Amino acid sequence: MKKYIASQFPHELKTYISLILASILTVITIGIFLEISEFSHHTFKVFIVKNPALSFIITPITFVSIIYFAKHFCHFVQGSGIPQLIAATESHNKSIREKLLSFRIVAGKIGFIFFAMLGGAPIGIEGPSIHIGGSIFYGFNRFLKLKRTLLIHALIAIGGSAGLIVAFNAPIAGVLFAYEEIGRKLKKQALILIATVSGLVYFLNISYHGSSPYLMDLSSVSFDLTLIWQLLPLVVVVSVLGGLFSRITLYFVHKLIINSKIKVFMMALSVGMIAALFNYVSKGQIAGSGHTEVLQMLNSQSLGLDFVAMKFFAVLTSFVSTIPGGIFMPSISIGAGIGAELANFYTQIDMQVIMIMAMIGYLSAVIRAPLTSTFVILEMTMSLHLLIPGLAVAFIANFISRQIYHQPIYEALAERFSKTA
Repeated sequence: MKKYIASQFPHELKTYISLILASILTVITIGIFLEISEFSHHTFKVFIVKNPALSFIITPITFVSIIYFAKHFCHFVQGSGIPQLIAATESHNKSIREKLLSFRIVAGKIGFIFFAMLGGAPIGIEGPSIHIGGSIFYGFNRFLKLKRTLLIHALIAIGGSAGLIVAFNAPIAGVLFAYEEIGRKLKKQALILIATVSGLVYFLNISYHGSSPYLMDLSSVSFDLTLIWQLLPLVVVVSVLGGLFSRITLYFVHKLIINSKIKVFMMALSVGMIAALFNYVSKGQIAGSGHTEVLQMLNSQSLGLDFVAMKFFAVLTSFVSTIPGGIFMPSISIGAGIGAELANFYTQIDMQVIMIMAMIGYLSAVIRAPLTSTFVILEMTMSLHLLIPGLAVAFIANFISRQIYHQPIYEALAERFSKTA
């Protein structure tokens, strides 16, 4: 058994040195990426609050410029980046992997997200962080020249895990995401290597950025397990909405496969105008990932159903447009908004617990990765004591979502990248 497990690990010292260097570079690069993205997002919000009408100029121009350029000159930077990692780990073709993951992709992703945030795009930066992490780790294979497919795919999965860990400060979720979503076809033994390097990344990250939770410390909230049945209506609502989000997204993604420059221009302009309208009405509240808005709702500041509706359709149209950007945090913000509104109907369960469960359920319904969805929310709120109800909500949401659309959204999008690479 020891020999079998040992055979799944690299044998050369330079490989371990490269893994350490890749971990350091990933923590620093994504840390800088998160800071400049937050800066550009804050700049847009401050400006648009004073001049909301200018969103009809800034946001459409941003969408047209980024989508047009990415579509024709940097195709593999589009979207969240997670489908690219899945496609790369499922491919045995070196040329495909190098198109999907590279240091050039890292630079492009950072640049596009910076300008997208500056223009008020309703996108997340966590999916792109995962793409950046995978690209950095795979980029080191140019020096390692690994030949075993298992180790190459494990390298990509480690990078994806590292990206999520740095973005959300969620080590358990990072490892689970690497195995549950990115490396579905990896052998179980690869999980040991993934977990080991992910642990190193987490240690480096807390040394560099600190150990504060991504959202807030809700370790003091409590939940009576005898009331778990009361969560069922909440789960049904978030599951149906999350499943519909995925189904509608994939429907339009397949319908909007266009190559004509004029059609790309018109599509980008239309989506940009939709995002601009939501930014104008909300005074910039819909822009960005929704991180600030989730914090507000967790602090009992109601944003209303209009926020949920606008965020849902803004994220949907933006994601369909293939503009670089993720749906992780935007989905969490939508789930939080639903939970905040439905919490009014619960008298025996704390509002923050309802919001946590709604975030878990909605995210699980959208990405169809129940373990990742559960742990990423619980880790970012320091509420792992809610693990049992969280897992129950996630798996029920996953089941309901599967009835609406069978194939997980990232898996379906990964097939598209595999065909076009």
